[in-house]
Amino acid sequence: MKKLLLLPMTLFMIVPALGHGDALSRETLKKFFPEAENFVSRQKSLTSQQLIQVEKASGDEVQEVDRDLTVYVAIAKDPQTGKMQSIGGVVVVDALGAKGFLDLAVGCNLDGSIRKVLVLENMDDKELESETFLGQLEGKGPSDSWDLENGFRLVGNPASARAVIRAVRRGMYLFLAFMGR
Repeated sequence: MKKLLLLPMTLFMIVPALGHGDALSRETLKKFFPEAENFVSRQKSLTSQQLIQVEKASGDEVQEVDRDLTVYVAIAKDPQTGKMQSIGGVVVVDALGAKGFLDLAVGCNLDGSIRKVLVLENMDDKELESETFLGQLEGKGPSDSWDLENGFRLVGNPASARAVIRAVRRGMYLFLAFMGR
C-alpha cells in the first residue's frame, strides 16, 4: 500500500522534468517583446554536435527535452523599411533548484543577449521570481561574465539561485544554436 501512495508523488516530481508544458500565450510573449506584432512558434531538432557546444559554452547540462527545441520568434516591423523582421525569441528551460523544479522563459535578442526572464512554474523558493534577482540577468550576453560566485546577487537558497542562472545561460546558448550561431 505504501508503494502505491508513493507512485503519484514520484510522478508529480518527475513530470516537470519531462517537458515544458503548454505553449506560451501571446500575453506572456508580449512581456518580452511588447513591440512585436506577431509571434511564430518554430521547432528545431538540435544535432548532437550543437548540444555538446551548448553544454560546453553554458557550463550546464543540456536536458533531453532541449534537443527538440521550440522557439517563439518575435516579429516586428522595421521602422525604416516597413518590412516585417525577426527581433528575437523566447525559449523555455528547466532548472532544478534545491527544493524543486522551475520552468523559466528566457527572452533573447538576436545577438543572444538576455531580454527578459520570467518564472513560469516554481516548486522552489519564491524569491527566485523577484525582479531584483531576474533583472540582473537582463542585457547579459555570451561575451559577458557569468561568474556564479561574485557576479550576481543571489537570493533564497544559493544553490537554487545558481541553478536558475545556469539555466538562463543554457537558454541563451540554445537560442543561439537555434539561430545557427
